[in-house]
Amino acid sequence: MNKENLYKLENVNDIKKFIIGGNAIITLESESTGRWFTYRIKKSNKDDKNSPFFVSVLTGGDNESSYSYMGMIFECSKFTLTKKSKIGKDALSYKAFKIFFDLLQKNIIHEKMNVYHRGICSVCGRTITTVDSLRDGMGPICSGRLSKMYDIKVIRKKKIQKLNRKLV
Repeated sequence: MNKENLYKLENVNDIKKFIIGGNAIITLESESTGRWFTYRIKKSNKDDKNSPFFVSVLTGGDNESSYSYMGMIFECSKFTLTKKSKIGKDALSYKAFKIFFDLLQKNIIHEKMNVYHRGICSVCGRTITTVDSLRDGMGPICSGRLSKMYDIKVIRKKKIQKLNRKLV
């Protein structure tokens, strides 16, 4: 893999924030096998913070348009295939993303998996030009906006979990 224009995401929170940017492209690399897969994660409706994300995997030579629909992320926490999925459960690209995403929900990055972005903001799609922004995969303005929304979702999710424990 040519890593010249790829930037490694190393922090779980940065990866989660990058993914929910609404316009994310990530590459997962297995250190064990040397294989990698590139995924596009797009929010279905940017104006609705509860809308799901579409996940597609790069399946052809054109890095801009050769993506095949794989599944959806709901509530920023559940990845699943759908009836319209072009990639099945037996595909290595599905298995890699599923393992990655399930571990991410437990705040874990697999020790043999590297996560990269292409130096393009996962929110607005512009080229990132500062070192700090390259570290987390989004420009400072987009990062600030997303942090506010993400922090609200985390707080809301924790409150719901706390209420559910009280009800049990």
